[in-house]
Amino acid sequence: MIVHMVGRLFVVMLVLLATVSPARAQSPSGIAGVVRDTSGAVLPGVTVEASSPALIEKLRAVVTDGQGQYNIVDLRPGTYTVAFALAGFNTVRREGVELTAGFTATVNADLRVGAVEETITVTGASPLVDTHNVRQQQVASMELLETLPVGSKAASNFVTLVPGLTGTANVGGAAGTYATRGMGGTFHGKGGTKIQFDGMRTNNMEGSGSTGYMTNTAAIEEMTLETGGVSAESAASGIVMNMIPKEGGNSFRFGAAGLFSNGSMQGDNLTDEFRARGLSTANKVINLYDVSGTVGGPIVRDRLWFFSSNRAWGNRNQVAGVFFNKTQGTPFYTPDLDRPADRYEYYRSFAVRLTWQASPRNKVNFYSDLQNSCTCRHVFAGFSAPEAQSGWKFWPQGLFQSTWTSPLTSRLLIDAGTSAQISHWPNFAQPGVEKDHISILEQSTGFRYNAATFFGGNNYGKRKISDRFAHRFAVSYVTGSHALKTGITLEHGVREYDLEVNGDVAYTFLNAAPVSITQYATPYLTIDRLKADLGLYVQDQWTVKRLTLNMGLRFDYLNAYVPEQHLAAGPWVPARDFAPVHNVPLWKDINPRLGASYDLFGNGKTAIKASLGRYLGVTGSDIANANNPVVTSVNTVNRSWSDGNVNYVPDCDLRSPLGNGECGPFSDSGFGQSRITTRYADEAIHGFRSRDSNWDSAVEIQHEIARGVSLTGGYYRNWYNNFRVTDNLVAAPDDYSPFCITAPLDSRLPGGGGYPVCGLYDLAPAKFGQVDNLVTQASNYGRQRRVSNFFNASINTRLGQGIRLGGGLDTGRTLNDNCFVVDSPQQLLNCHVVTPFKATAQVKVHGSYTLPADLVVSGVFQSLPGPQVQANYPATNSQIRPSLGRDLAGCRTGVTCTSTATVPLIAPMTLFEDRQSQLDLRVSKVVRVGTRVRLQANLDLYNVLNSHSILAVNNTFGSQWRRPTSILDARLVQVGGQLSF
Repeated sequence: MIVHMVGRLFVVMLVLLATVSPARAQSPSGIAGVVRDTSGAVLPGVTVEASSPALIEKLRAVVTDGQGQYNIVDLRPGTYTVAFALAGFNTVRREGVELTAGFTATVNADLRVGAVEETITVTGASPLVDTHNVRQQQVASMELLETLPVGSKAASNFVTLVPGLTGTANVGGAAGTYATRGMGGTFHGKGGTKIQFDGMRTNNMEGSGSTGYMTNTAAIEEMTLETGGVSAESAASGIVMNMIPKEGGNSFRFGAAGLFSNGSMQGDNLTDEFRARGLSTANKVINLYDVSGTVGGPIVRDRLWFFSSNRAWGNRNQVAGVFFNKTQGTPFYTPDLDRPADRYEYYRSFAVRLTWQASPRNKVNFYSDLQNSCTCRHVFAGFSAPEAQSGWKFWPQGLFQSTWTSPLTSRLLIDAGTSAQISHWPNFAQPGVEKDHISILEQSTGFRYNAATFFGGNNYGKRKISDRFAHRFAVSYVTGSHALKTGITLEHGVREYDLEVNGDVAYTFLNAAPVSITQYATPYLTIDRLKADLGLYVQDQWTVKRLTLNMGLRFDYLNAYVPEQHLAAGPWVPARDFAPVHNVPLWKDINPRLGASYDLFGNGKTAIKASLGRYLGVTGSDIANANNPVVTSVNTVNRSWSDGNVNYVPDCDLRSPLGNGECGPFSDSGFGQSRITTRYADEAIHGFRSRDSNWDSAVEIQHEIARGVSLTGGYYRNWYNNFRVTDNLVAAPDDYSPFCITAPLDSRLPGGGGYPVCGLYDLAPAKFGQVDNLVTQASNYGRQRRVSNFFNASINTRLGQGIRLGGGLDTGRTLNDNCFVVDSPQQLLNCHVVTPFKATAQVKVHGSYTLPADLVVSGVFQSLPGPQVQANYPATNSQIRPSLGRDLAGCRTGVTCTSTATVPLIAPMTLFEDRQSQLDLRVSKVVRVGTRVRLQANLDLYNVLNSHSILAVNNTFGSQWRRPTSILDARLVQVGGQLSF
């Protein structure tokens, strides 16, 4: 079956390739400049050739225009020689020009009068300042990552290296691949990560686009990270990452790499302070490995190359402060102190790439990566027992692509490709969890145990499908002064999500006593389809003397739908049928992109840049899923539970929506019906410029202060538009009653606690359980704002003698303001929040130095903000009633009320843990045998200073408030190496 599926994928790709095929790397490299004679006059008609082993066609040639300018685009990363030739002048050769992905190197030339056969060879440092592009971009080559101590090479390495980028802390890869898979986090307040491989998106269809395909970095040449100034080729700003794959060559090359660590190679950083705060164990590596082998070369020289990469990696780690449940299957959690919980995952990748020079002007690539992986046990630190999270088996899974590039003339380039990202991941229950084991949440600590809950639940092998297909076609017309490009991008996808939950219920306890029941409308199956995510764009890079203008315009069209669905009857609900829903959403947008780069002194060493653009939110199937009638009907309902006889069994009729026995009424009377209780307003999901968007701007100056050393400083501002809110049309602000509580006495609270907390509201009992939600534009109720202002200073060096230094500092503030009322006036509580500078300030530095005897020392240092601390207090009805003047709306008359309300005891962004510092070092020994064999042995030491920084805390105010749920892994030794020949 799998073989047939893969075969069909290749047939589809070949058909698309023959018709419209879409794209290469979205951020191609280039070489541009001006050619003059010795008097300074520009020279038109000069033939400029760029040659490199990286090109299967060997060289690319253009001719300077009337202003003496030339521009060679769409070059692969590598080292180039640039030759300038014109009759009556000496030929000039510039050697050793290094290109990274997305970088346009300025290479100017002065030709002297003389014979063409007389060649002048010029050598020098490669340019560090890109005077043409305005994108804010970071490049991580495999050479750099093989030098620095970064653990397993992955997209998440950018979190370690790029100032301003947030993500999961990682000590030598101990955090694992799944936790760091898409980096997550933000950059300058912008969320959403768009992952691309060879210029085409590989996010799956989950939500706004998660990461199903795990990149085989042994097959990658370079990784690029764009954080601003993104061109019209992309709809989104924020974090746009692109993987540039390796290709074969005219000579056979072999490689192998590996790393290993285990518990005996790690220290201990569990302090007395942590023990006093309730943490009894720390994170611990049980084992960690990553091995890969590569081979590439010619099948037919200059015509057909291949590159193959097989990789196996994984880890098993003990999770801080979490233990297996000794009394699994009972209503109680009893930590088994002899069995600390662990996270276990493995990944297998089998990738091959073919490069075919079909004719002198037609180059075709094929790529296939079939994967078999498992996140077998994924424990969320401090928030769940191992049995409360299901395992995920990723199979079948993979990425299949084809691309086509054709420089029809020295000025006209066609660039196309197609991609299929397949992600199937059925869940399974952890060993020891039976179908009659009910998921339980202990509200006083926020800790879940006994079984997985609904949306994190088990589907016992039923289908979970999340496939994305991406296509692209572009035509470029390049002269010396203009680089005009127009193209089309098209994506579509499939998402199917089938869920079960044990017992079709979940329980909530407060201090080990039952307080509420959650019932689920199972069976639960949602099917969503992305019909078309279409983009049409045109852009031009226009150089006028020292000024380069980057101008672009993009039209975006997004259309998704939900097919007809049928759900069988379940324990609490009858059989349900749902009609198809079309055009959810149907959005159209026009997004301008403007930028300018000025070569201040005309020598390619100083550039002043500015950019402004409108961008769209990253999306997958989230809007279609939110409008799926299965989702917008009531699938969960809560009811209070007073377990009077302490038998931990709800002694009531759970099928009745009314309060009966020990149970209160349904919190939503629409539970289990086909009636839609949440609708989207037409203005929110249809029309022109209705989609969530942001404006992104930047001003930068880049300066090469010395040979091989450049500095960049910049100011960055972004602001968001088209916020959506949910309005329950049944309830109005007057239907809510105010109350206050007194904060508990606690020395860790502001002023020691005991202060009043007001601005809290509870819905009138007569309106409880009535829901008719309308999702619409926030602007109908007031002005919502989200504005970020950030500053960055960074350094980049490429010095001789093996000296490299990079990094910088980054800080800023983000304003979130939604001070208006939709339903509950409680929305005004903490409605204006400003993130302080101390919550964003980052310092990140990395570097390497080559010592005698081919010893290389390298290191990475990070200083990061500590996590925010919240205090969410589950206040009981008895604490609230004196102020409210009645019981909470969720209470049932005639029985003891067990309802609670969550109260924030401290304002957001006011309390933080200490900053996090981490220093990682590597010592490498390089051994060369002859001219082709190179062996590098690595000894890595992560968290050298054995920092015990807190990464996350329990934010539920109670006995375990501020208990660390995750701390930085202790000092870790790791051994590894690379072999190439």
